[in-house]
Amino acid sequence: MQCALCRIKECVKGKNCSVIRYGLEYTGDNLKSIQISAWLESDGMKRTKLEEIAIYAKRLGYTKIGIAFCIEYEREAKLVYEILSRYFEVFSVCCKVCSFEKASLGIKKSEDQEFEAVCNPIGQAQLLNDDLTNLNIMLGLKTGYDILFAKYSEAPAITLPIEELPQLADPKIDVIE
Repeated sequence: MQCALCRIKECVKGKNCSVIRYGLEYTGDNLKSIQISAWLESDGMKRTKLEEIAIYAKRLGYTKIGIAFCIEYEREAKLVYEILSRYFEVFSVCCKVCSFEKASLGIKKSEDQEFEAVCNPIGQAQLLNDDLTNLNIMLGLKTGYDILFAKYSEAPAITLPIEELPQLADPKIDVIE
């Protein structure tokens, strides 16, 4: 497939130009998920990504949300925690959790630091797995760390863009009730 190069986009009108012809049946949780996603897409109300995540999670009956965040975004993680904890049981885990030395991985550390901790995305995922979260939010995880976190997270994982967070001063998540 090369959809990025297609100028016609007849798929919007129902044409199937893929090799997938049959077998795409959405049932159970997948059906509910796609129904909620399609509703969010077509609703027309302008929402932040955090509002969408909260609505999605609430409508799927999720009760436990995890936040895996980069230590550089501790303030933003606290804000997201405070907002989501109005509606869910929220767990958060910093990237340096269970930290170990960069040098132990053969990575040169900064010369001015005696100990330089490497991020531990697998550890973050394992801790949120232990908390039995239903959905995990990645906040500011660097490339590679986010991939490892998503790979080891037992719950679905979604990225919340840092760029959106200044808009959260007056969240309008009340629509999830």
